[in-house]
Amino acid sequence: MKFRVIEGGKAIEAAITVGSTTIRAEAERRMTAAGYDQWRVRNLATGAPIPRPIQYLKMQIDFVAEKLEQLNPMPADFTDDKYWPAAST
Repeated sequence: MKFRVIEGGKAIEAAITVGSTTIRAEAERRMTAAGYDQWRVRNLATGAPIPRPIQYLKMQIDFVAEKLEQLNPMPADFTDDKYWPAAST
């Protein structure tokens, strides 16, 4: 069985979301660097809560990614630390 992309469907959507996927990739990279993925897996496996600072940082990163995706034009330097929250230690 072969699948085919219907023109005007996913093809147009893919062209529109090219910028947002790079912003989302940067957000995912920052969450991984903060250790969110490890805490999430631990939470799912043991039920231990994710620490509040890690939850708060994820919420901030998600918010920034959403707002950067809405900017027109999208800033070329969106990977710069000036846009993203810093992990509090």
